[in-house]
Amino acid sequence: MTHTITRIYEEDETFQQFLTTQLREYNNVRSIHHRDIREAHIPAIQLKVEQEGRVIAGLYGSVYWGWFDLDRLWVDADFHGQGIGSQLLQEGEALAKSLGATRVKLTTFSFQAKPFYERFGYTVAGMLPDYPPGSDYYMMMKEL
Repeated sequence: MTHTITRIYEEDETFQQFLTTQLREYNNVRSIHHRDIREAHIPAIQLKVEQEGRVIAGLYGSVYWGWFDLDRLWVDADFHGQGIGSQLLQEGEALAKSLGATRVKLTTFSFQAKPFYERFGYTVAGMLPDYPPGSDYYMMMKEL
């Protein structure tokens, strides 16, 4: 049997959604955790720091499967070194723990905040070298 591979040149959201649906159906059959999470309320943690009406820092993540998935932590460069990121991280971890998280996962690049997270007990769980070129990409975790 011959198969035909067709390259799609323009972004096709319908095709992308088709692939997502197929992968979800596959995962649903093989993982009760994937199936159950699709119907669950996933708590989000959102923290914002403002100064004179301007957002200068923030944190966003969600809690599921006993993990705090820390998706974003940002501090305006003008406010680095003032402990704002540390406060956000500690508050985010405390909130996640109160929501049942026992571990945290996050990603960062070598040019971002790896040493910062290591100061708080995060360890490297995986690394992609030279992604993007000249930098490394890290997945980090921590037990709460």
